[in-house]
Amino acid sequence: MISDKLYALAFEYKKTKLWNILNEKEVFAVKMSDGKIGYISIMGLIGQHCALGLYVGEEGFDTFRMMMDITGFILPMEEAKEMFLQQRCLQCAFEGKDALGEEEIEEVRKYARTHGIRIAGKNAYPHFVKYQPNCLPWHLQTEKEEEELCEALAAAIEMAKLLEEKTPETLGLTRFTNKTKEVPMLEQQNGVYVLGKAKVPKEKPKELPTPKASNDIGIAKLKKLKKMGVWECGIIRYPQPVQNEQDEIPVFPVVLLAVESFTNHILSIEPVSDYEDNPEKLLNLFIDAFLSEHICPSKIKVRDERTYAFAKAFCDRLKIAVSIEEELSALDDVEDSFYEHIYMSEMEEMYDEMDMEDLIQQLPDHEPLEELPAEIIEMFISLMKERNLPEEMEKEIEQIFQIENTNKSKVGKTAKKTKKTAAKQSYVISVSLGAGCYRHIQISGGSTLLELHRAIMNAFEFDDDHPHAFFMDNKVWSEFDCYYVKGIEEYYRTTDRYNLNQAGLYKGKQFKYVFDFGDEWTFQCKVLRVVEESTDKPLIIRSKGEAPDQYGY
Repeated sequence: MISDKLYALAFEYKKTKLWNILNEKEVFAVKMSDGKIGYISIMGLIGQHCALGLYVGEEGFDTFRMMMDITGFILPMEEAKEMFLQQRCLQCAFEGKDALGEEEIEEVRKYARTHGIRIAGKNAYPHFVKYQPNCLPWHLQTEKEEEELCEALAAAIEMAKLLEEKTPETLGLTRFTNKTKEVPMLEQQNGVYVLGKAKVPKEKPKELPTPKASNDIGIAKLKKLKKMGVWECGIIRYPQPVQNEQDEIPVFPVVLLAVESFTNHILSIEPVSDYEDNPEKLLNLFIDAFLSEHICPSKIKVRDERTYAFAKAFCDRLKIAVSIEEELSALDDVEDSFYEHIYMSEMEEMYDEMDMEDLIQQLPDHEPLEELPAEIIEMFISLMKERNLPEEMEKEIEQIFQIENTNKSKVGKTAKKTKKTAAKQSYVISVSLGAGCYRHIQISGGSTLLELHRAIMNAFEFDDDHPHAFFMDNKVWSEFDCYYVKGIEEYYRTTDRYNLNQAGLYKGKQFKYVFDFGDEWTFQCKVLRVVEESTDKPLIIRSKGEAPDQYGY
């Protein structure tokens, strides 16, 4: 239960609208009652996510610095997600009621009724959140955390009063950069705030978890086995949080993927939730996995510094080679399958929770078909493919979806048509330019083919100075199913008029993209997966290989 003191300060802070004056990089500090320095960032200048973030001490400020460093950079989606998961801060945010649980909503409303506060507007509910590395943002857990947020809110209210008479620059509030040495600090002395300065903690070199390979028994057993196979390894963050107990903070575990390059054989290794604190645990599971297969690796290839730090001591003790390499195709395939499996499992769980009979009764009320929720369309298509419906229900769905018959080929075609109707749908498309050079792009289904063209240009760092075309039957210069850039008069279907949903994309769909009809740069495209989420701007979620020089210099 949140204290009345914290609610009172939150509502008072909201009245200041400090986010209209400061941006998130104009950070200031507060001297906490326990002597620690808390660094405060005010979010909401652009009208989104109005919140106060409190980063306590050097550890907290390191994560603030990291967040500021990545602002404005386009990162692969999984990499960006993991970086955002490294935050260590407390937040008082103002959200819509959908972001709060029922108990939280009732608690806020009870406080508001008691104190004559009217809750109104788009983001009117105070929401108190704790961020800690590799965990799901969670509710506050201790009285100390509440008190720290109270001190931060009180300092922010005082800063708002100072800014009524002075400009941010006059108070020393400037945009934080890596060259910033100090920031303004508020400190209470005899019950009155005094404005001073706080030094910015020095940036510490990032340390990667490095197991020592101290499992002497396991190493000794591996030395006796025959060395076999080249193993491609990569450490990734599990994309969904795991919670073993109801009261504990959900954690995003670490997963070690290991696949043999030539046979595509995959090691079975359990994920771990405390890798950063205990990397030896994952290494022991790695060792046990090889022992269970009765083999010792002859060589290990990794994709990044993190996995290299994990494997280095292990490889040194076994006297086997380890290297960082850009192109690890077997590992890429396993990772794609891994994420696809998780996505499909989520969809199946969602389907299991739905009442089929109720959905059937509701279907005729949804006109036109395009307005049906995407997950419902996907569910019925999946069930029709598997022929898991009663005969009467099958006939009713055939009529609603205008399916001529229920054989797999017809349903497959219907799947393509109905997938186009999903409002919040994105595609992950692999775009390759020769062997070992490809980009995975996530893009909204509502984006035009012209926007996909621009995303490809950006991904491969090409100048957009020549015409382009898409050949959806995967045959270059075919006239069967093609889209050309506007201005080539004989072609009616142009890339600025048709979006991806209209182009008949579905998982596994392959098509060609040609840029510059003189040099004829031909890109092979394949839809890796369809995700039920909107994507505001195209994202490069994986990049492998250096793109060739567009002009051949």
